[in-house]
Amino acid sequence: MLTAHYDELLDIQARSFAGVLSKEDLQAVGTFYASPAGRRLAAAQPQLVQAQMAGTTQWMQGLMPEMQTKIVQIIKAKGWGPGDKPK
Repeated sequence: MLTAHYDELLDIQARSFAGVLSKEDLQAVGTFYASPAGRRLAAAQPQLVQAQMAGTTQWMQGLMPEMQTKIVQIIKAKGWGPGDKPK
């Protein structure tokens, strides 16, 4: 299904890049990705995303107790109880 719409996705991405970067910047990016380092970066993207997601998840889990405490404090300060709707 997605392969039938792949050109549409590429068009959206191309327009996004073109709306933010100049032609010269886009040419420099293309040159970089054609280089050995650029090809290695492109090939490493799945592993990088996976490592970043794992790190972000671990970071968020570390923040959860603090966030939960603050949420409970706000609920108590507002006088909200079970079943109450925020105003």
